[in-house]
Amino acid sequence: MNIILTSHSLSRSELEAGLSLTRAFFPEARVQVEELTPSVSQSLSLIQIEVSYPAPPWEVKGYFFRGAQIPLPIQDQSVSLDSGKIQAILSHDEIGKETEKTILLRQGLYTLLTKVTGHMPPWGILTGIRPSKILHRLNDLGTSVDLAGKILQERYSIREDKVHLLQEVVAIQKPYLEEIKDPKQVAVYVGIPFCPTRCTYCSFPAYSLQQGREPLQTYLHGLYDEIRVTGEWMKEKRLCADSLYIGGGTPTILTTSEITELLQWIKEKIPLTVSEKMPMGLGISEASVRQGVLRGVELTVEAGRPDTLSKEKLQALRDQGVNRLSINPQTMHDRTLQRIGRSHTVEDILRVYGLAREIPGWIINMDLILGLPGEDVKDVQETLGRIARLNPDNLTVHALAIKRGSKEHELGLIENLGRELETMQDIVLSSARSLGLRPYYLYRQKHIAGNLENIGFARPGAECRYNIGIMEEQQSIIGIGAGASSKVVNPSDYSLVNFQHPSNWQVYLKRWRETHAKREEAVKFYQSVLGGEAQILAIDL
Repeated sequence: MNIILTSHSLSRSELEAGLSLTRAFFPEARVQVEELTPSVSQSLSLIQIEVSYPAPPWEVKGYFFRGAQIPLPIQDQSVSLDSGKIQAILSHDEIGKETEKTILLRQGLYTLLTKVTGHMPPWGILTGIRPSKILHRLNDLGTSVDLAGKILQERYSIREDKVHLLQEVVAIQKPYLEEIKDPKQVAVYVGIPFCPTRCTYCSFPAYSLQQGREPLQTYLHGLYDEIRVTGEWMKEKRLCADSLYIGGGTPTILTTSEITELLQWIKEKIPLTVSEKMPMGLGISEASVRQGVLRGVELTVEAGRPDTLSKEKLQALRDQGVNRLSINPQTMHDRTLQRIGRSHTVEDILRVYGLAREIPGWIINMDLILGLPGEDVKDVQETLGRIARLNPDNLTVHALAIKRGSKEHELGLIENLGRELETMQDIVLSSARSLGLRPYYLYRQKHIAGNLENIGFARPGAECRYNIGIMEEQQSIIGIGAGASSKVVNPSDYSLVNFQHPSNWQVYLKRWRETHAKREEAVKFYQSVLGGEAQILAIDL
C-alpha cells in the first residue's frame, strides 16, 4: 500500500514531519511526500493535507481511492482542528525542537487517522525514542506535576495512563541523574558482536560463530587494543568509569578463560571510580579491590543466551566483580524459541537461572518480548507466571520491533497494532508490580508493535544506573567495539555530536582509530569551551 502526504500550504521539509506518525498507523505502507497533489491512481491510497495557517481551521483531508489495498470501509474523511483546540495545543511553551506547524500537522494527522482506523496510539503524536526527555525538560523548567501532565496530554495527545507511567519513571530516575552528572564520571560500553545463532527478529550487528571461532579471536585482539588506547586517553583526561556494560551480541559466547581475560584487561586499562558507597548486592572483599575490582563500579554483563552459560562461567563472572547479569529468555515457550531461532529451551533457562541464583551478590535481569510470532495473551500470561516463580531483581519487557535487516522483515511479518498488544502490556505492568518491581526507564523504537514502548522494571534500589544514563543522555559514556557509538554532548543544551564505530567487525578493526581520533578532538573542543564540562555519551546499537 502506498500513502502520499501532500499540501499546498506546507513545504516538503515541513510535510516530512508527518511521515513517521503516518507509518505508526500503517506500518506496512510505503509513505512518501509530494508537495503538489498527484494524479489519481486506482492503486493508490492518498492522504491529502490542506492547511490554512496560522488562522484556523487547520484542515486535514484523507482520500482513500477505490482499488487501494486498504482495509477501511471509509473512502473519504476530513477533520478540522477548531480554534479552541489549536489554542490549547499551542498555549504551552515549546519544549523540544518542534515548531507550531510541526505540532499542528501531527495533531491533524493523528485526529484524521484515529477517526479512519479506529486505532488511538497511546503515545499520541510522539514518534521519538525517549519521551521521558520531554518530562525531564519540563521538570528542569520548574513545571508543576499537574501542569506537566496537562502539557503531555494537550500538546502531544499522550494517553493519561502513559502520562502517569512517564511521571513515575522520571521520579525514580531523578536521584540517579543527580548522581551521574559529574563530567569526570563516565560509563564504558564494550561490544561483543557475536552470537551462537541469529534470532529472526534481530537487526543488531551480531555475527554467528557456527563456522568457527577464528573471527571472534581476531576481533578480540583488535578490541583489546582499543580498550588500551581508550584507557590511556581517559587517564590523560582524568575521566573515571563508574559503570561498565559488556553487551552485544552475546558476550558470554566467550569461553570462561576468554571472558575472564577480557574483564581483567578492562579493569587494568580503564580507570575506575573508587567510591565508599557500594551498589546493592556487590559484596566485594578488600582482597578483590586490590585485585582490580573497585567499590562503587556497576559492572553489567549481558548473558542473554542461557546456552552460553555454565556454573564455571557464572562463578568466573562473579569473581571478576560482575554485579549485574542479564539472562534473557524472551519467552517461556519452546515452540516460540524454536520459531525465532534461539538454540536453547525453557528448561535451559530454568537450569541456568538456578545456577546463577546459587551465587550470591548480584542483581539478575530477565528480558521478555511481547508480540512474538504466534503468541497471544494467554502465552504471555503463562510466561509471566513462570517468571514470577523465578522472582528476578529486574525485568525488561520489549514490544517486538520488526526492523530492516531482520529475518522477520524479510519474511514479511507485520507488526501487531491491535489492542491485544496493549492487553499484554497491561498484564506485564500488573505482574511486575505484584513482584515489587517499579518501572524505572522506558524507550520506544521505530516499527515497534502496537506503537507501545519498552520498559525496564526493578526492585527499589536495584535500578541500573547505566540504563538510566544512556536513555536520558545525561550520563557520560564511552562506546568501545564494533557497533558502538560515542557521543559528545554539551550539557548546557544537551546537543550531541555522534561518532559511530562501523557495525561490521572487520571494518571496525581497520577504522576504529579514525573514530577515536574524532572523539578525542570533540572532547578537547568541548572541554576548552565549557571549562572541562564536556560529556561523552554512547549508545549500544
